[in-house]
Amino acid sequence: MPSLHLQPETAVTQVPPRRTATRVVTRLVIGLGILAWVAGVAWGLQKIQTYASTPGRTAVAPAVWPGSTLVAPVAGRDTLVMFIHPQCSCTRASLAELQTILDSSHGAVAAWVVVLKPHGMSDDWTHSETWDTASHMANVTVVMDDEGSEAQLFGAETSGHTVVYSAAGQLLFTGGITRARGHVGDNIGRDRVLSLVQTGNADGDTHEVFGCGLHDPHPRVDGAADDAT
Repeated sequence: MPSLHLQPETAVTQVPPRRTATRVVTRLVIGLGILAWVAGVAWGLQKIQTYASTPGRTAVAPAVWPGSTLVAPVAGRDTLVMFIHPQCSCTRASLAELQTILDSSHGAVAAWVVVLKPHGMSDDWTHSETWDTASHMANVTVVMDDEGSEAQLFGAETSGHTVVYSAAGQLLFTGGITRARGHVGDNIGRDRVLSLVQTGNADGDTHEVFGCGLHDPHPRVDGAADDAT
């Protein structure tokens, strides 16, 4: 009678309960860490979006040209005046939109950029990169506003605030010409100013201003590139 060769039973490896619990805890910690990271990124993006889309304080510009010791209107041309904080990086977008307006206006508007110089600050503080950018723009006159007296005269509260007056001295537009802080692209303010200087008409005469407060001691100076989308 042939002998039977029985195979030994396969041993079942037992994982110690303590090791299993450690693995579970490790996976749980990693999962919670990933969730916390995702939540942190989402919170940061939401804060950035909220900051970018929050306009500056509402300002009221005089309905008739108030006179000026810095800005001299040119006979027969509209006058555009932009007020800026020299240390606000958001203002680069406002200057870019101003350049777009000037490129399309074909000399129909005389443009001025009024740069704030607060009490106690030096000329070097005012002659910032933003000042240099404005100074190199064709057909733009840049002037320094000591202690913000000129901005106060025109009711400007936020960097990038722009006013346009007709050749007859009537207020045509007051507000901002960007769609958000530091963002370049199609927006209502720029389109309205373009329409005014090109045709004399627009579907509105104001727009929210997105930028740092003109008298903000801690403006946005992060150096981030403007969003050109």
